[in-house]
Amino acid sequence: MSLEPTLRSEMSDDRPLLNGQRTFRSRLKAKWYRLDRLSRVVFSLFALAMGAAVVLRVLIEVLDPFDLWPGSRVTIPPKLDDSNKTARTDKERRDAVRSAMKHAWEGYRQYAFGHDELKPVSNSSNDKWGGWGVTLVDALDTLYIMELHKEFNQGVTHVVNVDFSKAAKGYNTPFFEMIIRSLAGLLTAYEMSLDRRLLEKAQQVGDALFPAFNTSTGIPYPKVDVNAGHAVPSSRVCLAEAGTVQLEYWKLSELTGNPAYHEAAQRVVDILDAAKKPHKGLYPIWIDIDSGEMNSGQITFGGQGDSWYEYMLKQHIYSGGATDQYRRMYEESIDSMKEKMVKRSVFDPEMYYVGDLDSTATRFSPKFQHLTCFVPGMLALGSKVLDRPDDLELARQLTYTCFQMYNQTKTGLGPEYVLFRDSKDMGLLNTNHDDDFAVVSLDEASDTEKEEGYYLGYDKSYLLRPETVESLMILYRITGDKIYKEWGWQIFLALEKWTKTDAAYSAYRDVTSTKRSSMLMDSMESFFLAETLKYLYLLFSPADYYSLDEYVFNTEAHPFKIMHHRAS
Repeated sequence: MSLEPTLRSEMSDDRPLLNGQRTFRSRLKAKWYRLDRLSRVVFSLFALAMGAAVVLRVLIEVLDPFDLWPGSRVTIPPKLDDSNKTARTDKERRDAVRSAMKHAWEGYRQYAFGHDELKPVSNSSNDKWGGWGVTLVDALDTLYIMELHKEFNQGVTHVVNVDFSKAAKGYNTPFFEMIIRSLAGLLTAYEMSLDRRLLEKAQQVGDALFPAFNTSTGIPYPKVDVNAGHAVPSSRVCLAEAGTVQLEYWKLSELTGNPAYHEAAQRVVDILDAAKKPHKGLYPIWIDIDSGEMNSGQITFGGQGDSWYEYMLKQHIYSGGATDQYRRMYEESIDSMKEKMVKRSVFDPEMYYVGDLDSTATRFSPKFQHLTCFVPGMLALGSKVLDRPDDLELARQLTYTCFQMYNQTKTGLGPEYVLFRDSKDMGLLNTNHDDDFAVVSLDEASDTEKEEGYYLGYDKSYLLRPETVESLMILYRITGDKIYKEWGWQIFLALEKWTKTDAAYSAYRDVTSTKRSSMLMDSMESFFLAETLKYLYLLFSPADYYSLDEYVFNTEAHPFKIMHHRAS
């Protein structure tokens, strides 16, 4: 029997599909060759480019995700929920900040332990504050708050053997800086641990610096020769230096039972309260020590003036409103600030800022300092404690501006200050000028300035400053708005990306530059550990952890327990 019919039949069954495949391929091939050569080249290049783009996108997402890239971005407010589904994220973020603190402390311990500061690029140290180990002292309560108890005990073991009645030979100790960093750091470390050796060391610091008050008026000199046991004579002192030691000496009086500390510091408040001012509640920054008069220097909520205003509110809180003086002085200052110093960007009506005034309170400077970004936190706290709801709205508006100073740079880090136009064609020159009130005619604004609402000045550095994250922490705790957590996390990611070194974290020379290696300044001020990382950690912590109802933070972020008595 012949097999041919069967074979032909099987072939016949398969052939239609096979022919169909050949027809489809041949059609594609025919269409391809009907294209002219140029079209085939263009199509081939397009296909290669699309393939390369897909591969590149996958590699970038693996090696350096887009959501971590610097530059302007829109942060969408997360939806509020009743089940607190963000708690797990908060813990992860808190742990990340804690790891950053451990990294910075380990670098300090390895390369600079006992010295004032770590130099985080060269892995060396300096003693710019006279050799008291200021970073160590300033960081103690941050370590305790983050439950880094091994590291805390390392610090305590060292600090109890430091003689704070001595400093480096020939060094004149800055009164204000060592009060807010060293005295305050030791006081809070004692209140947390109840290790009386720390209180003894705090009193040693307070006593070593107390000769600053030995003046004809009681207004302190700005520096003390602790080795000689007397102050360094000076004709003037700035407002912040004289008026930001009251909380610390009051706490020292409370814990030691010696009222002399508080009385000396309170005398300064009384003198400045009674002094003649160019405008109610506004204080020029330079104080004549012999007369107590204030008639020179700018009026500012930025450097050299800032914490004086902050301490009016915080003394009211600390004392439980025991006297009306601090509330009255604070409200006078804030009302006048809102009247004469708060303006809006001419390009972005949602962007509010606090400028400066000259000593007569008649000339305005449209310069907004990073240091001034503590103001929204202060306003939010005051709005709650003193029932001033309008202040909370201004706090929100100013916080937005402070965040945009970070959000709109290539690195996501904030500069030392930004400049606004006083009008569409008038403003300050973005040079290293000395006169912050020399408002001149400017060229037409660039598209970037119109989009961002301001322009950058000469100093574009980021010194690891804490003021913006301080306000974010307070605004979140006062309002419960989770957008402040998102903004804080974005800032933390920028810190990790641009300022982290093998040893710790470094100040950054120009926030507009992504040439990271040449921008690191080999400097890490103690306030980065004492304030910046602490406020970030508390931002992602439960609101009752070091609650604002139980603690008042000094200007270096050291939390003092509020006195138990209340106004009758």
